[in-house]
Amino acid sequence: MGSNLYFLPGMSDQDQDTYINDLAQYGAKVVRVWVNQQAGGGHCEKGSKLSVSVPPLETTLGKFNNQTLDAVDKVVDKLSKKGIKAIISPHDANSLLGDYRKDVYSAKWSKTSFYNSKDASDAYDKRIEYILNYKGATSGKVWKDWSDAIMAFDLQNEPMSPDTSVCKNNDKGNWLCGRAKKFRSVLGADNKIQIATGGIGGDISHGCTFIQAATQCAEIDLVAVHRYGGSEGSNPNQWANSAKGWLQQSGGKLVFVEEWGVNTGSNSPKTELPAQADDLNKAGIPNLYWQFLPKKTCSYDPSKDSGDKFGIFVESDTDIAAVMKGASNAKAAQDWSKIMG
Repeated sequence: MGSNLYFLPGMSDQDQDTYINDLAQYGAKVVRVWVNQQAGGGHCEKGSKLSVSVPPLETTLGKFNNQTLDAVDKVVDKLSKKGIKAIISPHDANSLLGDYRKDVYSAKWSKTSFYNSKDASDAYDKRIEYILNYKGATSGKVWKDWSDAIMAFDLQNEPMSPDTSVCKNNDKGNWLCGRAKKFRSVLGADNKIQIATGGIGGDISHGCTFIQAATQCAEIDLVAVHRYGGSEGSNPNQWANSAKGWLQQSGGKLVFVEEWGVNTGSNSPKTELPAQADDLNKAGIPNLYWQFLPKKTCSYDPSKDSGDKFGIFVESDTDIAAVMKGASNAKAAQDWSKIMG
């Protein structure tokens, strides 16, 4: 078990160390981080004061800011030294919505044309190649060769979620498998680093997670499920009941829940987190929570967040350590030993 934390590179060294030490003591195995912009300047993000300003990887298409990757490299190196592996999401599909997350891709392509245009795919392939061949400023490691620290790369965070008609049409532009082929060609056929889908179409309720364009693509290794369901009390065994079908749909690929969360606005995380985690453990599905938040350094209440009520602070009255221990002791439904061993 582990956590997502998209703003970890924007935190101060001390706050990063405190958070990573907390997760390591709890028994976390994996943390998912993103190649993205960080506000810095004391901005309060989900209860963390961000002190490190990080630019977008690309402010001009095809010109890359190493400062962005340097910030990610630093936290991946810290995680690795604590025995925690990283999943790296190289881009956020939500930028294609053109809102406050807009970037160089949304400036040139629409949320639909990005996945159907050869020039967009070529531009994104250059991003993939640059990221994989990047040599860490802190680690000194070329990322594509750093399987001891990097478990997997997502194709993208929630590809096609801005326009799910693209994935509901089974990705006619072959974007998913095309990008997976690019990843694998740069990584090499025998590289232990995995290629994950990143949650196709966003939440599983959108009907895209297990499309054949992904499950029948040889270069895709892991199917990432993003699911935000109701309480365990209102839907007992929701994870175990769903997981059987997921494994049948996966085309033999490994399945994990990359994002899930407890709605803290309507449920107590103290009881709901262990209830759902136990259900996931019964299902034998590895998972990353959205999000175990660092110890609070600025004012924020997840239960009052209009768009994201799922955060649970470390060092709170919710026993995250017991939940992670339960996951470590659970029997997996599939064989993950070659990846996590």
